[in-house]
Amino acid sequence: MTAVFRRQSLDRLVFAVEALVVVTIIVNIAVTFSNAVVRYLTNQDFPWASDVWTILISIITFLGAPAYFRRGAGMAYTALIDRSDSPNRQALRASGLVIFLAVCVVALAAYPAFFAGQLTQTLQVIGLSSAFVAMWLGLGLLLFCLFTIEKLCALNGRAILIGIAVGAAMALTAVALRRAYYLDVIEIDPFLLIVPALVVAFVTGVPIAGVLALAGLLYFVLTGDAPITSVPSSMQYGVTSFILLAVPFFMVAGTLMEVTGMARRMIDTVQEWVGHWTGGLLVAQVVAMYVFSGLSGSKAADIATVGGVMKTPLRDYGYPPTESVAVLAASAAMGETIPPSLMLLVLGSITTLSVGSLFLAGLLPAAILALVLIAVVIVRSHLFGHLKGPPFRLSRALRRTPQAVPAFLVPVIVVGGIIGGIASPTESATFAVVYGFAAAIVVYRSIGLRTGCIALRDAALTAGMVLFMVSTSNLVSQAIVIDGLGRTLAAAFASLHSPTIFLLGTVIVMVVVGFILEGIPAILIAAPILLPVATRAGIDPLQYGIVLTMAVGIGVFLPPIGIGYYIACAIGEAPVNATMRPSLIYSAFLVLGLVIVVLFPQITVWVPHYFGMH
Repeated sequence: MTAVFRRQSLDRLVFAVEALVVVTIIVNIAVTFSNAVVRYLTNQDFPWASDVWTILISIITFLGAPAYFRRGAGMAYTALIDRSDSPNRQALRASGLVIFLAVCVVALAAYPAFFAGQLTQTLQVIGLSSAFVAMWLGLGLLLFCLFTIEKLCALNGRAILIGIAVGAAMALTAVALRRAYYLDVIEIDPFLLIVPALVVAFVTGVPIAGVLALAGLLYFVLTGDAPITSVPSSMQYGVTSFILLAVPFFMVAGTLMEVTGMARRMIDTVQEWVGHWTGGLLVAQVVAMYVFSGLSGSKAADIATVGGVMKTPLRDYGYPPTESVAVLAASAAMGETIPPSLMLLVLGSITTLSVGSLFLAGLLPAAILALVLIAVVIVRSHLFGHLKGPPFRLSRALRRTPQAVPAFLVPVIVVGGIIGGIASPTESATFAVVYGFAAAIVVYRSIGLRTGCIALRDAALTAGMVLFMVSTSNLVSQAIVIDGLGRTLAAAFASLHSPTIFLLGTVIVMVVVGFILEGIPAILIAAPILLPVATRAGIDPLQYGIVLTMAVGIGVFLPPIGIGYYIACAIGEAPVNATMRPSLIYSAFLVLGLVIVVLFPQITVWVPHYFGMH
């Protein structure tokens, strides 16, 4: 009875948190959309808008993330846990939860001093105390602790004891190392000692945001190079960029396309036009991913949408699940630079690169990879006798195409608003959201109040976890700057005097990094270090940003570790081991396509040059 009451109480608490986040998203969309319209008409912004955005993004980040965490693993690497037997699975999960809880508790312990400092500061325009911004971080950390304890209580006693033992061993090791650094007994770079702890956290299912926070936290604990209060302040200031507001907006637009059936109509139309080729349904899958990729803001959602729609016709026409899933994973990797790409948004927020220019620069490189994939699909389909899809009928294709036009217009609105100078990427994202709701209500008539609220909730919580990842990465970035590790890595890359060799070296390194990490953390850590070096080496920064993003994307879907590969196998219901060989073949050709982009930089820079956005 007590357990049931406790769960019901937590359910009510989570409902209230989610409702607040949804309301925040709605207010955010209204303010941003209205500001864009007013500025277009009067050439003036709302003077108070920036202060309001600062508060709203804090709510979405620090309340949305723990609510998302309660619903699942919280964007964690769980492949090892999922393949383990039940006792080991519980022990691994408990270890990860204890480590994550310890990170949250330490950050929470440092929070009061940070909050006290915010009480003495005010927002520039509206005059409210900065505490109205900082308070959500404290509430979020409390919620993370609460939900982590709830997850721990669901495990058996043996697993919990093992988890506590692992956490205690890591804590004692950190204390001992801190003592050794204080006495100058150890002189090696602290990050070399931190790596084993990060590996343990990674394989035990600590959310990637928690792994990033652990890296920064351990550095500051071991070296004492910064006060512990820098932990919450780094997390807070990691999400102050206006560009990051586009993350939840694009996710809402993509979620709307999924729940209203817009995406299905778009994919069905693509299938009508190219499905009759040899290997045509696989070609349709590549084209559909090119069109749809990036709109949801989540690769898992992209794969689920395209893979879910294509799965039945592919099986009906005799395509092996291993082949279709390998193509699905490769086409998802191909789409990392197709606007509106979440990784490009993050890249623009942490560098001086224009997000609009990045969006335009990513179009042709992704098209090169798509053409390479289509060529390989056609050749393999001829070799293995893959059947064609439904016979082509022009009348049926023409009849179905108008139904998909409103869906095809979503990315056009986003890119068109940026190119036309009408709106920033963030404001263009609100145009896409407003248009998506209008199309769903007026054209498709496929959305009700409940469906709309669910779409807003799911997008807001996912965005919260992504933004929390950005928040904790700022902690790691500060540690890297203080440590000088960035200078060391930059010097190593700077020794590669040829720009082409520099780019090819980046491809190799970032494929491996993406292979291990989720894409966004890899970009957050690598881009600020390597982009300035690339620019000094004479490489166009736009080209470097696109190559960096594409290499990470390929790594994320590269078997046998890439997390995206396992997502594709799960959605496509294909055996992991049997799918590995065709997936490696397609990945190899993706790398070949990326090499073409490296050797011919005009592919990347031509479109932004044409529109005067370089």
